[in-house]
Amino acid sequence: VAVAGSVDLSESYKSLKRLLEILIFFWAVNCIDSQELRGRLTLLLIASAAVSTLIGFYTIWEDGLVILIESLAYGHRVEGAMSVYMTYAGLLMLALLVASGKLVFSPKENKWIYIAFTMISVCLLFTFTRQAWLGALAGGIYLIWFRKKILLWFVPVILGVIFMISPASIKYRINTLTNLEDANLKIRMALWHGGWLVFKDHPIIGCGFKCIDVVNKNYPDPTGDINRLRGMHNNFIQLAVDTGLFGLISWISIWVVYFMTLYQRFIVMDGDLAYKKDAMGSAAAVMGFLVAGIFETNFYDSEVSMLLYFIMALPFTTNCKKAISK
Repeated sequence: VAVAGSVDLSESYKSLKRLLEILIFFWAVNCIDSQELRGRLTLLLIASAAVSTLIGFYTIWEDGLVILIESLAYGHRVEGAMSVYMTYAGLLMLALLVASGKLVFSPKENKWIYIAFTMISVCLLFTFTRQAWLGALAGGIYLIWFRKKILLWFVPVILGVIFMISPASIKYRINTLTNLEDANLKIRMALWHGGWLVFKDHPIIGCGFKCIDVVNKNYPDPTGDINRLRGMHNNFIQLAVDTGLFGLISWISIWVVYFMTLYQRFIVMDGDLAYKKDAMGSAAAVMGFLVAGIFETNFYDSEVSMLLYFIMALPFTTNCKKAISK
């Protein structure tokens, strides 16, 4: 619908290919036909993410550990094998939360995950990607809330310890999270304001994918950030601009129905620890993705969204389907 009503059909229609990514969800639901296979795939995902951090750590070593640790400019951002550090951080965040689900609900199994968890966490810190940090924190709180609420009191302590042992560059980046004068926050606010202006003129079906490239010249851009970045750095505002209320409400509805359906599955599978640790890890990853998407348009990042579709499918595979059929 957004493409059909686009202000520039020749550019907007190219985004239709991303609909094919959704097939990953249905492929996983239909092809993961045993609890063992689901377990092996999640362990493979965690192991792959841990191995990928070796590239990140090599980057730290190559650029100079002292420079990276002590520089407040945090110019050397770990990006692994990806072309953009934000994509790498998004992938690490999702894998970290899948691993967290296993550690929180089954801490005595696969103890090597503790090593993988540490490697992924450290590497994620050195991406200096705050939205991924917030997503990981939100997903972690989600897991602890459903595991044992009283443990939430330890979260500030853990965060304090992380801050204390972090190098100066990471401490500086953490401090900017509460700084309303932060330059990057001001850029995002300028983008969000510009997106709001475009949305008001195209409220129903939006102006089409990549329409900002065409219409941005028709709106005030005092900072020049809209013309330079051509994106909203927020999933909700980006979808409001591109697809209007029709697309935005549809997108939000997907997540509402997803968590409602997942809750029903938890009731049916009550007592199945093997299911719970994978399903809760998946739910935490989705939660982290949504929170990170407040400050970054990660839904439009194909590598991140494709992995997300796979992780989303995990709670709806194997023995869960059998239980429902019974």
